[in-house]
Amino acid sequence: MKVTTSGFLETGNIMVIPVFEGCNKAPNNATTNLNRSASIALKSAFASDSFTGKLGESLSIWTKECQIILLGVGEKNDLTTKKSRDTGAKCFASLSKNHGTKIVIRYTTGWNVKNMAAFAEGMILRDYSFDKYQKKEDDKKGPWSLMCQTIERHQDALNSAVNRAYEIATGVHLARDLGNEPANKLYPEEFGKRALEWSKDKQNVEVEVWNYARLKEEGMYGLIEVGKGSIHKPCMVFFRLNPSANKDSEVPCIVGKGITFDSGGISIKGSAGMDEMKLDMHGSATVFGLFQALHATGYEGRINGITCMAENMPSAEAYRPGDVINTYSGKTIEVLNTDAEGRNVLADGLWKASELKPSYIIDLATLTGS
Repeated sequence: MKVTTSGFLETGNIMVIPVFEGCNKAPNNATTNLNRSASIALKSAFASDSFTGKLGESLSIWTKECQIILLGVGEKNDLTTKKSRDTGAKCFASLSKNHGTKIVIRYTTGWNVKNMAAFAEGMILRDYSFDKYQKKEDDKKGPWSLMCQTIERHQDALNSAVNRAYEIATGVHLARDLGNEPANKLYPEEFGKRALEWSKDKQNVEVEVWNYARLKEEGMYGLIEVGKGSIHKPCMVFFRLNPSANKDSEVPCIVGKGITFDSGGISIKGSAGMDEMKLDMHGSATVFGLFQALHATGYEGRINGITCMAENMPSAEAYRPGDVINTYSGKTIEVLNTDAEGRNVLADGLWKASELKPSYIIDLATLTGS
């Protein structure tokens, strides 16, 4: 989605006017540059009782020029960034490309920059689908574009805020893509390969992958034991942003669980819902997406990330209930259930993170259940 900001110049194919509750006449600039018939239709809608501006209420006005959507956002004093974001997302989900692909959001009286940007962010985040492996029909209309319109004194600040929202959304969409990939397409080594490819030609970014042999050399058997039952061997991926920045600054470390498919291993899960176990790597997907978002927004601080990648499968080589694992820290773990694999891989990842002397550690992990 291409995103721009401007004054009240164009109407686009679809014009969305978010309106506060109790507004009984067209707000300032709502009708700017509309033709006479569209302007009259819009004013009539405000003057009637058919639209009150309550949260979630909407009214479509069809004109020769464009489709106009009045969208209720509730009481002005009750509007928060979360409500703005949610409302923007729901609005986008209701739109159809049959009416064109250029969306104009016309922010009128009473909107501040923070809420305007959040509303647009909701639309940007909702503009997502994972259809990579589906047969695609020709879409002659092309991708959506979004124009945010406001008064002149807000335009620079809104432009900056909306661009930042767009950059953050690239990380969110990357994490979603990784989570939605099937396990036969995205496995531990492939995750590492994609991370290395992503880091190419990016300044201030480093990615390092410890393969199966390196994990053995380091003694990371918490990760190794979980992944050794699969033909796709485990690995550990290190992300570093601004590694040469101020060495005295606080440096957090974000650690992600990355089970690209969790069958449960020998303690196998039930078949219902097992297709969704490809999502057990979303901790690592979030780490990857976070680094994309931080890099895109120009974050200047140092930050480290670690993802613990494995596929938990049953086989003759898989680890078993009753096994004892020697982890990277030197502590041992007795395995009672091979479907409790997350703590094993994170034991190695978190201990490695502690060796980096972080200011704090955040671990991100899914809990899929049996």
